[in-house]
Amino acid sequence: MKPLNYALIIPCLLFSLSAFAEESSLKPETQGDVTFVSGGIGETEREALQSIKADYNLNLLFAYKGSGQFMSDVNVRIADSKGNVLVETFAEGPYLFANLKPGNYLISAVKDGNEIRQKAKIGGSKTTSLSFYWPLQAGSSGNP
Repeated sequence: MKPLNYALIIPCLLFSLSAFAEESSLKPETQGDVTFVSGGIGETEREALQSIKADYNLNLLFAYKGSGQFMSDVNVRIADSKGNVLVETFAEGPYLFANLKPGNYLISAVKDGNEIRQKAKIGGSKTTSLSFYWPLQAGSSGNP
């Protein structure tokens, strides 16, 4: 094969492998009876998450208030109505999707020491979506 062909093929191959690696980083995790996945950094990862969104009955979004800029590195805890913690994880991107049994839950999300709590009711085939918005802090650019 001619050197020019190698020069064209190798970058294409590397690009394909990096795209595959980015998508494959979205691996569902399980804690107890709850399966969940988080991520959404980069367009490819967001598209991969959107393609599996319907498989989960709880969809969480993390962003800055006002700007709507996505944030990552959020500590998330999901507890049932009795206060039993079912999931405790670190969201690796602005989205976290989980499958929960029907019932009432308390979701706690903490970013930079600021906690936001919301209640979620899971039931039937309906998906529950919650958005967590933190205010921009003085001097913050809003970048995750």
